[in-house]
Amino acid sequence: MKTKLLTLLLLITFSYTNVSQEVIKLSTDQFRFIEGPVWDNSDFIYFSDIPAKKIYKYSVSKNTFTLAFNNNTDGCNGLMFDNNNNLVICGFRAGNIAKRKTDGTLIKTLFSSYNNNRFDNPNDLCIDKKGGIYFSDPTRRNPAFQSKRRIYYITPNGNLTIADNGDNYTFPNGVLISNDGKTLFVNDSDSHNIYKYDINTKDGSINNKTVFTTLTNANDGNVKSLADGMALDTEGNLYITSKLTVQVFNKKGVKINSILFPEPTTNCTFGGINKKTLFVTATKNLYRVDLTKKGFQHPFDLPEIKH
Repeated sequence: MKTKLLTLLLLITFSYTNVSQEVIKLSTDQFRFIEGPVWDNSDFIYFSDIPAKKIYKYSVSKNTFTLAFNNNTDGCNGLMFDNNNNLVICGFRAGNIAKRKTDGTLIKTLFSSYNNNRFDNPNDLCIDKKGGIYFSDPTRRNPAFQSKRRIYYITPNGNLTIADNGDNYTFPNGVLISNDGKTLFVNDSDSHNIYKYDINTKDGSINNKTVFTTLTNANDGNVKSLADGMALDTEGNLYITSKLTVQVFNKKGVKINSILFPEPTTNCTFGGINKKTLFVTATKNLYRVDLTKKGFQHPFDLPEIKH
């Protein structure tokens, strides 16, 4: 009886792991290299086109694309809305972190350097409930402006701190806070490991770095995973863009799904009124995947921090 039950459980797990969702292409190859999709909690998915130095928005209700604003100085990558519905932006080309209104009006350049040297290529970011900002700063520059590939944290009162000095990173990329606000997930495009840290909710510092899970495209002949942006659903499942996939892992780090795409994926976010649609940027196009699980938005849905 135990053997039959175990076999049945394995079959159920196998079938769920290989569930395939329909991937719907929304655009028509009109973009150059898009990144940083983020839901505005209303009608639009905002995303960046890095080489074009522009921010676009996609209307979920009308299925249309419009230019949100030109960003001729920053060459934006990762985007995230704060609690005031302003965009916090990784200036990938300019080497800064800035805050702008949704029409592109610059509110403030938060930081553009560390230790008197400009950032290299701020890539991705996430915002905690207090307004603190974690961001990654990788680069392929040679020589680089910074000596380490660090994870930084901008405190709610505006101080720049080092969250991880980057001793074991070569290209830190996606950063994301867990649903309960107590864990920070970080991936490295040059590694197949996805890392997690404990967050000190009093000051935003992180510690106890461990491997959360490992991406499963390690045997495709490329030593790099090219892991990129991430998203979470309300059950705590982690969605990770990597090459031609979005790989999904449960809270224990067990892979439960892999969604295939026709071009390399770069980032993802849940959006739409019920937040059950996963929007994925993949090089030249924006895609939609309709799911049964509800997504989790940051910092809109983060719980109140209690000490």
